[in-house]
Amino acid sequence: MVAIRGLISRLWGGGHQALSEQQTDEDDGAGTARIGSLKREFAEHPSKGLTPARLYQILEEAEQGQLKAQHELFDDMEEKDAQIGADLGKRRQLAAELEWQIVPPDGASAVEKRAAEQAAEVFSALEVEDLILDLGQGIGHGWANLELSWARDGSTRYIEQPILRPHSWFRLHPHDQNVITLRDHSATGAELWPLGWVQHRHRAKAGYVARMGLHRMLAWPYLFQNYALGDLAQLLEVYGLPGVVGKFPKNATDKEKATLLRAVVSMGKDARGIIPEGMAIEFQEAAGKGTSADLYKTMMDWCERAKAKAILGGTLTSGTGEGTNTNALGNVHERGQASLIRSDVRQYAGSIRRAILWPMAALNFGIEKASRAPRFYLDVGETEDFKQLADTLPTFVDMGARIPKWWFHEKSGIPEAGENEEILMPRAQPADAFAPGGAPAALKAPAPRRGLAALAVGKDGRETGDDAPELQLARLREEGDAALEPWTERIRQAVDDAESLEDLRDRLVELMPELKGEQFAQVMTDALAAAHLAGRYDILEGD
Repeated sequence: MVAIRGLISRLWGGGHQALSEQQTDEDDGAGTARIGSLKREFAEHPSKGLTPARLYQILEEAEQGQLKAQHELFDDMEEKDAQIGADLGKRRQLAAELEWQIVPPDGASAVEKRAAEQAAEVFSALEVEDLILDLGQGIGHGWANLELSWARDGSTRYIEQPILRPHSWFRLHPHDQNVITLRDHSATGAELWPLGWVQHRHRAKAGYVARMGLHRMLAWPYLFQNYALGDLAQLLEVYGLPGVVGKFPKNATDKEKATLLRAVVSMGKDARGIIPEGMAIEFQEAAGKGTSADLYKTMMDWCERAKAKAILGGTLTSGTGEGTNTNALGNVHERGQASLIRSDVRQYAGSIRRAILWPMAALNFGIEKASRAPRFYLDVGETEDFKQLADTLPTFVDMGARIPKWWFHEKSGIPEAGENEEILMPRAQPADAFAPGGAPAALKAPAPRRGLAALAVGKDGRETGDDAPELQLARLREEGDAALEPWTERIRQAVDDAESLEDLRDRLVELMPELKGEQFAQVMTDALAAAHLAGRYDILEGD
């Protein structure tokens, strides 16, 4: 126990208390500072009656350290705006559904490997997907604080499911805009206990803590869209029903006019009534109604696209793109979204390693350096195509490139086998494949011809001689046509099916990934090599 306390003091200062209780527990009556009253607070929902002046005031107060109103507004925005809620939920869910893994650091010792195994066992008992979703709140708010609860099994200490605490519970330290404290009755707030929190800072945009949340960028489109939506609702309320006009004769009495007025009012909501003979009621449509509604809709569409760009990096993965978008452009937007997810998961992994894995490794195994703590990964599936690796790697290795094994395993996604694990073996050669001399017959076969030598051999395998350039050119033409034949057929079909030049352009863009050029590239490589060698031969011979 003394050794653990000494380690905690060196690494995290006064972190002993967090190992036995939570900072937000209710006051125990013993005079200990508690923040339990925060659990009895209700949100004030600052989005109600929000105006540009009030929004500016909320954002300015947050920069001065008072975060409560800003982050309650952010919660309202995500709850009330379907576009913001759906896109942020999609971005968080894409990261949460990834497979997780905990591995020891590079060149790990036996102790560091045991620390990684213990951490993986602890995480297997947690709801890791919920943990990632909670950390994902930092995308919009800029940060997320999860309170830790520690337990122990004998001498082993481990964490239980971290709990996300509302952003409105916190404020900024008045003397340091990057320090978050718990709100209490003091001027600075209560300092967060070491070992008691996962303080995740998510840099969706640069800036201080109060300004690094993505919701700061979304607040203005949210406000403008609400104004446009409200104005559109008023327009529909006024012009949604056709105007009703009653006409009475010149000699109508006041009683007859009153009767007509009652009929007009009733017709507005009941669409039926009676009037004296000689009077008339006409239904008139307001001029320019459609044009006015289109103006509001244009404003709302702009706000929707602006929010989608800010959250997902594009509009086509959010359903707010224009109707003329192509599949190729959609793929570009999807790649931009994937880059955001990769950045998110790296930031989640860093916070988990720093606030959870390192403390557990230090307390249980005495690992004092954060760089030697286990690593947390979310597998984003960044692997290369197996066929492409198989085709290109042998070429580079034959050229003398020194390619480390770990790079191959990382790019292929194939894990490296441990010392005691069974591995796949190449298929055994049949017995008749061996020559009488004892060596495999395949090893005695001549190497495949390349370059000039390949072009100097006919299809029947016989040498054509160096004085047969016409035969070499004919063979090159034949092999090149065979390599390009699939391209020609697909492009011809696209031209026949296209309805316009724009349609043909889009079809060709979509077709490009399917046109494999490996065979044609090999033919051209052989041809260029042959031409190069023939030129060198002519120079040496003095021709």
